[in-house]
Amino acid sequence: LLGLQMMRAFVEEFNHELPPKYLAKQRRVVVTFRDKQLKAIYERALGAMRKAVAALGQGPDAAAATGHRLVLSQALLLQKECLSFDFIGLTPDESSDDAVAIQIPSPWKDLIQTDGFLDAFFDGYRRCDPPISSQFMEALVQVASIRRSFYMEAVRSQFVKRMSEGIAEILEGAVGLEDVDNYHHLCRLLARFRCIHTLVEIEEAPVYRRLLEAAAAFTMTGLTLWEWSPNSMAPLLTFWAKVAASHDPRDNANAAIAGDVIAQTLPRVAREYLRAMVLATSHAASGDSLADSPLEDTGALLENMGYVAAIARSSYEACSAVVLETLREMAGKYQETLRTGHGGAEAVVLLESQLAWPVYAAAQCIAARQPYRSQTEDDERDAELFATGLELDRLVQRRIQSNIGAAPSEALELAFLQMYVCFRASYVGEQGYRASSVYAKLSALVGLADSTSVLDLILQKVLFTFRSWAPPSPAIRQSLQLLHDMTAGYVSMRSIAHVDTLKLLLRNHGSDELQFLRSVDEYKQRALFYGSLARALFTSDAVQPARFAEFVQPWAATVDGLLAMSDAQLAQDAVRPRLIHILRDMRGFLAAVASKANYTRFFEWLYPGRIRLVQRAVQMAGDVRVQVAALKFLAELVYNRTQRMNFDVSSATGILIFREASQAIWEYGSAILRAGAAPVHDVYKERYKGVAVCFDILVRLVAGKYVAIGVMPLYGDVALERAYQIVLELLCQLSVDDVIAYPKLGKAAMAMLDVLLAKTNISLVPLTEPAYEQVMRLCVEAFDHAETAVSSSACSVIDGVLTAAIDGAEAGRAAELVGLVRRRSDVTQYLLQTILNIVLFEDRSNDWSFSRPLFCLMVLDREFALQHTTRIVQYQPAERRGDLVAALNELLSAADYELTTKNRDAFTTALAHYRKEVAVKNLVLMVPTTQTLGAPVDLLKAASGAAAAAEAAMAE
Repeated sequence: LLGLQMMRAFVEEFNHELPPKYLAKQRRVVVTFRDKQLKAIYERALGAMRKAVAALGQGPDAAAATGHRLVLSQALLLQKECLSFDFIGLTPDESSDDAVAIQIPSPWKDLIQTDGFLDAFFDGYRRCDPPISSQFMEALVQVASIRRSFYMEAVRSQFVKRMSEGIAEILEGAVGLEDVDNYHHLCRLLARFRCIHTLVEIEEAPVYRRLLEAAAAFTMTGLTLWEWSPNSMAPLLTFWAKVAASHDPRDNANAAIAGDVIAQTLPRVAREYLRAMVLATSHAASGDSLADSPLEDTGALLENMGYVAAIARSSYEACSAVVLETLREMAGKYQETLRTGHGGAEAVVLLESQLAWPVYAAAQCIAARQPYRSQTEDDERDAELFATGLELDRLVQRRIQSNIGAAPSEALELAFLQMYVCFRASYVGEQGYRASSVYAKLSALVGLADSTSVLDLILQKVLFTFRSWAPPSPAIRQSLQLLHDMTAGYVSMRSIAHVDTLKLLLRNHGSDELQFLRSVDEYKQRALFYGSLARALFTSDAVQPARFAEFVQPWAATVDGLLAMSDAQLAQDAVRPRLIHILRDMRGFLAAVASKANYTRFFEWLYPGRIRLVQRAVQMAGDVRVQVAALKFLAELVYNRTQRMNFDVSSATGILIFREASQAIWEYGSAILRAGAAPVHDVYKERYKGVAVCFDILVRLVAGKYVAIGVMPLYGDVALERAYQIVLELLCQLSVDDVIAYPKLGKAAMAMLDVLLAKTNISLVPLTEPAYEQVMRLCVEAFDHAETAVSSSACSVIDGVLTAAIDGAEAGRAAELVGLVRRRSDVTQYLLQTILNIVLFEDRSNDWSFSRPLFCLMVLDREFALQHTTRIVQYQPAERRGDLVAALNELLSAADYELTTKNRDAFTTALAHYRKEVAVKNLVLMVPTTQTLGAPVDLLKAASGAAAAAEAAMAE
């Protein structure tokens, strides 16, 4: 027992995932353990299991049997750890557990491809009681998951046959299935076995029919026991979906290989699953069930319905009839309940919830259509499903409009929206595909003659949802996403450009009937809505001015009304939501504007009169939400996405935009500085969030390149100077720890510094000594940021500043930056020590980024770099020093210490070579502590000696 437990601990430890920066080093150790030890450990676990299983049947000694069961349990746990090992370095996501094959190494064949390998597992399952029997079943699941290519063809046939026989025997005798864990793992075994193995090896053998018949009976029983083991439904559906994938009802030869069993079972599976889910919804509504309603987990619902659709599509004539019959039967019952009023509002709500299941089934069946395999008859069946769902939706809409005293079912509304999404994806599309058989059938059933009429119908549904549901309903989110998808597609957008419903929506986009627009907190929904409307409005660049004016007229009235108010009136609680709404709406609209002409049209409407509202909002220090909304709108206004701000040379628009944005940064930053260290409830929301947006605005102003900022000081324009001054003062007020504590703030600060201190811009920045020190501290803190891009930006900032200082010194310019860097040699040495430690002791994925500032630092103070490197070498054990000194010598002598592109690249290449040498020789360096130093090492002499030896060898 102790030996098995120890080996299990070893395997767990080696398979434990470490942080990403140690991943490469971990994989080297793990691969060695996998190749040299793991097979022997698994062999020990198998041997212990076989001995214990054999001993269980030899005598009635209770004490001995207890000991054997303990050994069995530990041996099975150890096998589980061995087969769960990350063999190829790609740890699978647990959510996709049933779809992953175990990539077991080929040298393990002598352990697994042996006679009687599976017998021990099936015998142990029969002889043991839970929980050990459940462990045996779980072990079988793992064995069934071993990759199919692991077996040679003859061995694979024997394995599949024996596994099928064992499963069939358990199913036919219901062996141990009264235990819920055994039952669940058997369902997983069926799904995993069929996912990994196609079973073509046994299709003509009697065991194949026997397995399918037993699985069919088991599935019918299992679907009626949905409440006993609800998580077992998905594996059962997976099994039959995989079986259905290889079934072709038009192939007469299938009948000889159990095709008749499959054809009879698939419609029954679809029918029983729908019945089970309808019953589950009824129990959850009445409170009889301890489990939650399955309608609440939309992700799992759609996944299971996907399996049902795959099952249905393989035998569509029979299965679609089942779905259609269920839908019509329940819709008739619903209509009768509405007519008679029997059961009251509770009965109506329950029926609507239950109706969600057949509607979802119809939607997923339509979504599973494959154009290259779909026949005319199948398309007509889809038309019947869609038409029936559409008639039901119209009936529900009339019920909602009649104000019956029961709230509508959100689950059914989501099911209808899913049906529209699926039909549009299958029969409208962006390739201009037209399925004449579908529209001919739809025209006869519900009068929809073409794709444009369907898109108009979908728009009407979206508009009805906007009017009927309030946030934060998922129906609103899904409707907005549907509207976004329709306007984002070129073909569908052209189709609906002149539809009356869309024109109505464009004319009344600010209507109070759209309930989700009343909420202050749902910004993402508003942005999605107005982004969709912007694409619809600007279907072509040649949009008529009258059409644009009609669209912005409600905004113009709102903005002009707010501008007419005094500051006191604007700050009232009843007015501020209107201000936030208009700022967020315009921001969402502007984010979808992609062309120069449309951007210019919006800017001319906004400037100069209406942009004053934005400046007044920034100055409202009493409400952070208003200030942030205004700043984010400005951040979008100055964002040169898709080169939409490519102004003419004679245009002053770029300078005007820069002035407005810099003025807002100045106003907000000054307010933050005036507040000082005054206590706040939430420092991020009340201060740092706005500061981060200011950083983003400056990045977009400078990086957009739509204004020549270098000429602004020449003409006495203070906008640039004030913007730079205020962001540097804000930086100096930042707590260094907050750069990591608030990742968005750190990301914005580093992006801003990367642009601000770039080579082409640094001469315009008034970098004082406190600001220089703060910038470097922030960069060092950003080295440990969660995002690699942020640490790379920090390296770029340091590299840019030091490069400018070195270039200025070499050119003989008495620049302030040169003197600043020379005076603060303590900062230079601190940076050099920190980056050198990172390069030597850590395994970062962005070593290239760190190599650039490190080379600059070594050019500035090579002597300190050698001293610190020597000190590190002295702390290492004597047996490691030789290899380490040799590797460091190559690194230190790789380039001349002059700041040229050639030397930079040579140093970066040498650093990559150093990394490779350390990995090959497995040099694990010890971090210096207060321990006694080892023997002194003269790295400078060694480096010069190595260089001289190289020169002599080259000369020879």
